[in-house]
Amino acid sequence: MQTTFTFRNMDTSDALKTHALAKLDKLNKYLIKPIQAHVIFHVEKFNHIVEMTLTENGKQHVSHEKSENMYTSIDKAVSKLERQLRKYKERLKEHKP
Repeated sequence: MQTTFTFRNMDTSDALKTHALAKLDKLNKYLIKPIQAHVIFHVEKFNHIVEMTLTENGKQHVSHEKSENMYTSIDKAVSKLERQLRKYKERLKEHKP
């Protein structure tokens, strides 16, 4: 999985990168081919915002989460993406031509 990170209004952090990569590795069981992931970390006053975009075969899965802690934002965004991917994979599995 090719992952790119963008930090807005904050300094780059290796701890956030490794935490996000560890959480994104869980999603590999729902993916068919290697994909591209783009993670944006953003801070606005007291809100820590994470935006994750996964691109697989032209299909994009997007997740936005906001909380007071960056790590909880990452966890919530990954759980939302996992739910989207599980639903998409079940839809493909149930469809029979």
